[in-house]
Amino acid sequence: SNVKKSERGKSKLEAQHQAYKIRRLIVRELLTDFGTKNNTMPEWLIDKERERVLDLAQGISAHLRAANTIWPSYRAEFVERRLEMDRALECCNMLQDELQAIVEMVPTNKNRYTQIVLEIEREFNLLKALRQSDNRFLKHLKD
Repeated sequence: SNVKKSERGKSKLEAQHQAYKIRRLIVRELLTDFGTKNNTMPEWLIDKERERVLDLAQGISAHLRAANTIWPSYRAEFVERRLEMDRALECCNMLQDELQAIVEMVPTNKNRYTQIVLEIEREFNLLKALRQSDNRFLKHLKD
């Protein structure tokens, strides 16, 4: 494109791309067992946390994808789309909570998680903006 990146509008799929970025960052941490040193944590705990964190990261993109497949014509469709976005927001919050718990339980460098938390916050804000922009549907909905 001949349009400078700084002058381009936001992609309608930016929130989806951001969800994939978070997932990549999470997988990178999971591959290193959350950065634990000398396997000081029981393997069962690492496995449990790995599964939980990956499920939440996948949940963000899955719920967002589900929301994006609904183009509402009826109020019930709008509500379902909104609920899927709410579920994606919930996954963001739960993922941040889970990462906080890991940082407190596992002897690891807390700074490793700063980037992920910032990316999750960015995703949360993108999702809120997307929900806000969905209000454009309200005046065209059928009951």
